[in-house]
Amino acid sequence: MQAAYTIAGMKPEQVDAAYLLVEAVSPPPDIESWRAYCDTPGGVAGARRDLRVATNPRGHVKGLCLCRQARHAVHGAILDVPVFVVASAADEPGVASAMVEDLCALAGRLDCAAVRIRTGAAARSFTRMEAPRRIGGGVALILDPSPMAEPPWPVAQGLPVKT
Repeated sequence: MQAAYTIAGMKPEQVDAAYLLVEAVSPPPDIESWRAYCDTPGGVAGARRDLRVATNPRGHVKGLCLCRQARHAVHGAILDVPVFVVASAADEPGVASAMVEDLCALAGRLDCAAVRIRTGAAARSFTRMEAPRRIGGGVALILDPSPMAEPPWPVAQGLPVKT
């Protein structure tokens, strides 16, 4: 079992490895759409801070999240996490915990009152994780089972038809 994970903004060399995780999201992008999304201005190449990955000590990508600032009716400014995926057979709760801790620290730096995680693809990760409702610094944690409204990447509109 891995004891430590590094959570940071996704680097260009991690885009393809992270794609294996983003395929769990519905609807998933195709590989070219994912690469284009990551390479757009403000994407990984532009140091966008909304794509974060968890890596183990060997550098393998074990978690991925997409986060962005949003407004919430009750909390005001929040860090919204529509994509949260964990891929670790050995320590799924550990990866999830490390990612939540990082997101809460990021929310604190951005003066957000809460972190809302859409748990759809990662619901199992939270069932075994001790997830307090408030994390250090007073940041509230909202676990929302609803799916993301619109994916941030282009989605194919069906399969090609042979004519």
